[in-house]
Amino acid sequence: MKKRLFLIGVAALATTLATVGCGGDEGSMDIGDDGEIVFRNVNISFQHVITGTDNTYLTNLVNEFNKEHQGQIRVQAAPVQAADIYGNLPLTTSNNRNSDVMLIHAERVLQFAAQEEDGSSRYFRELDDIMELAEVELDPNDFPADVWDNMQFNGEQYGIPFDMHMAGIYVNTSMLKELGLEMPETREDIIAAAQAAIKAGHQGFPISDGYPDTYFFINAFLNYGGKQMLQEGDEGFDPNQKLSDGTVVPYQPGAYYNDAAFKAGDSIRDLMFGANKISEPQLQTDAGISQFRSGNALFTCDGIWLLNDVIEDAKDEFEFDVLPMSTLFNSTANSGYKGVNYTNGHIFVLPKHTLGGETKARQQASMYFVKWMLEHSADWAASGKIPAYAPAREEEAFTKLPYLDGFGEIDSFVAMQASPYTYSAFSPLQQVTTAVMHANHKLSDDELNTYVDKYYQEGINLVKADMSGGSI
Repeated sequence: MKKRLFLIGVAALATTLATVGCGGDEGSMDIGDDGEIVFRNVNISFQHVITGTDNTYLTNLVNEFNKEHQGQIRVQAAPVQAADIYGNLPLTTSNNRNSDVMLIHAERVLQFAAQEEDGSSRYFRELDDIMELAEVELDPNDFPADVWDNMQFNGEQYGIPFDMHMAGIYVNTSMLKELGLEMPETREDIIAAAQAAIKAGHQGFPISDGYPDTYFFINAFLNYGGKQMLQEGDEGFDPNQKLSDGTVVPYQPGAYYNDAAFKAGDSIRDLMFGANKISEPQLQTDAGISQFRSGNALFTCDGIWLLNDVIEDAKDEFEFDVLPMSTLFNSTANSGYKGVNYTNGHIFVLPKHTLGGETKARQQASMYFVKWMLEHSADWAASGKIPAYAPAREEEAFTKLPYLDGFGEIDSFVAMQASPYTYSAFSPLQQVTTAVMHANHKLSDDELNTYVDKYYQEGINLVKADMSGGSI
């Protein structure tokens, strides 16, 4: 199976790339007496979407690489806001101002692997030949299959997965013990425990009106059998959705308009409006995690990236643990059901049209750097991520970290379905979850169908625009 990767660009980037630029010193590369590739003074630029505290961890890794490879390869790294990278990639590509390596979000990789008429990628390099020339060997079996495969399109590999990050259910185990309860294993257990906490004067499972509601919805949707993108032959695929030239739209959003979507919405609405109410409705964004971090809530749902903050807040105040999101959709009626857990991630890509020209020395040094980062990604895990590279997950630096295994087993993680149009198809998802989850009255089937169909069609229209070259 082939391998792939992804990339980005920036306008505010003109300044950034001036800082990160190669300075005209391309360095050299040749083969040593032992047959190994030797790099000499090769400078490569590296842009990434990692900001805040996480950037400290990434910067430490880059500094370690530079120290270890002094006189051989020097990486000049710069964080860039995600909106700038994605919004300006077409401009930086046309102006030959991309960095040598980029680290971007997984759902964006194939969006920018848009194909030229000859089948090549417009923005990113196909990685197989570069890996072979750089003598970088990566075994697809060392990555979760779903995560690796989703970096491929038209038989080419465009991205190399760096990490996985997902939402989980944070559990105040000190409060759980006070209530005389065991760690929940099913949806019914969570509901019963949360209702007991409410009865005792605590918050049960506060669910915010806004982020991370999409994580709720996608996890519920996938656990109820939903399929993110529909293709011909799938139930719900609409052959009447056509492009201007009359061809049928081959990729269609599947998360809005089927039984799995409505079951997912109902299962979450029940927790706010139904007989199994465990949260007040219309809570502001981040209300859930705020209540949990203050020790007032038994449960909350939020990202693995907040783990270090929760550890700091809980220190000397309360004990906690983490459950996979799939637990909330695992009923006692589904004995033995393992569940799936939606994951996003950061992916390495090698852009085309880089600042300072494109040399084999820099391309191969870039690929060597990516492989080194994978091999050291156990250290990156301390930022609140799970390495995508299996050997890194066996390192003590990873295995000694607490709580990470609570977010789910590796083979339970499901990535956003591979398609260049998935991101656009799901852009209206926030509006959909608002309709399905946060209406303060019970919508009739007709009302819900009408409301959700509007955003399903919006997703279809965005896919059509992408396929017609209108938005990338």
